[in-house]
Amino acid sequence: MANSQLQTLRSVMIALAAVQLVTAASSTLVSLYFAETGASQSIAALASAMYSMGFLLGCFYAAGPISSIGYIRAFSAAAALSAASALLFSLTEFVPALLFVRMMTGVATAGLFAVGDSWINESSGNESRGRLLSIYAVAMGLMSVASQLVIMFVPEDLNKSFVLVSLLYCFAIVVIAAARTDPPEIKSKAAVRLRGLFKESPSAFTGSFVVGAIQTAILSIVPFRYAMIGLTATNISILIGALYLGRILFQFHLGKYSDKVDRRIVILGTASVATILLFGLSFLGSGDGAFMMEILDNFGYWPILLLSILLGGSLLTMYSLLVAHALDRTPPVFVSANAITMLFTYTVGCVAGPLFVSVLSEFWGDGALAWITFSLMAAFTCLLIYRIKTVAPAERAEKVSRVAVTQNSVELPPTEKREEHATAQATTDGIEDDQE
Repeated sequence: MANSQLQTLRSVMIALAAVQLVTAASSTLVSLYFAETGASQSIAALASAMYSMGFLLGCFYAAGPISSIGYIRAFSAAAALSAASALLFSLTEFVPALLFVRMMTGVATAGLFAVGDSWINESSGNESRGRLLSIYAVAMGLMSVASQLVIMFVPEDLNKSFVLVSLLYCFAIVVIAAARTDPPEIKSKAAVRLRGLFKESPSAFTGSFVVGAIQTAILSIVPFRYAMIGLTATNISILIGALYLGRILFQFHLGKYSDKVDRRIVILGTASVATILLFGLSFLGSGDGAFMMEILDNFGYWPILLLSILLGGSLLTMYSLLVAHALDRTPPVFVSANAITMLFTYTVGCVAGPLFVSVLSEFWGDGALAWITFSLMAAFTCLLIYRIKTVAPAERAEKVSRVAVTQNSVELPPTEKREEHATAQATTDGIEDDQE
């Protein structure tokens, strides 16, 4: 790869790292902001749902504008919109306006990652793409952890913290605008294939929705819950950072092991651990949180910290395993469509989960968060057990190779079937695309 191209991709990855840092930090900051201003858990959950709804719209409608105005202009416009949205949090407490701001931030964030991911995919050659995508995935994971370290050093006045967020977006604009070479053309287009994916792999289809719902609810609403029971911003950031750290520690090893066995067994293991932990956390965080505060006072943060790492290692790693499982059962011609469909169902779950919490919190109180997440994961675990007992595992020749998968945009890493299976399937006629 030419030296100039490497320098350009380095600039893109630095800009995306800044975006991931500020995106993960903002999720916690927004929850803390609503807690500080006296909003209810329903509002905090609704804000998370609005962000995910905006992200969903951005994922599947950003390609047109990006192709019209180009990568650098599109990235700069989306980052500027995100910076302006962050500043609005420092100017008003009017809830309807802030909910709209979160939705527009989601749209803009999807555009940012669509630009960056596509730029990396199209600019890297076959001989270097896997290595670059692995580096990219690791960098995004590290930025997620680092984002919570940022929370520890933000000013006590959260309005000033949103000014810092806007500055990071501006930094990303400067880096991407200073890239030394022109970006490639956008070639990809989102294609969602709902019925086909559900028919081929109902476990992966359902699991992506469930994981999206639970993961977003926990990462976006738990900081609010922790703040309301009396934890400081520093302690909250440590516990949320532990979730992201769990993904970094377990993702590679779980993915590698799942290549060697029935992948559903590994997914069932992670789902079972997540179910048990969510059940335990349902008790710890119930009521006014006095039980959790008593544990923290008597034993310190280590028990909760360990539980958070294990929960992150089971819950946040599951989407990548589910994508691989879905593609195990996908005809090669539909691999790209099914990968995109998995992202679609995951993002719909990201919208639905916080909405469920927002509505049910009005009836069941703040404890609804824990019991909803536990119930969803328990139901998915039961489905996995049923499928494992009634459906044979995928043949080894059908399994895809392990790849790094991020949940940022429709520009997912290209995944190929094993050569012998792909060759046989490529000659099969009569496959009809039931694309939705």
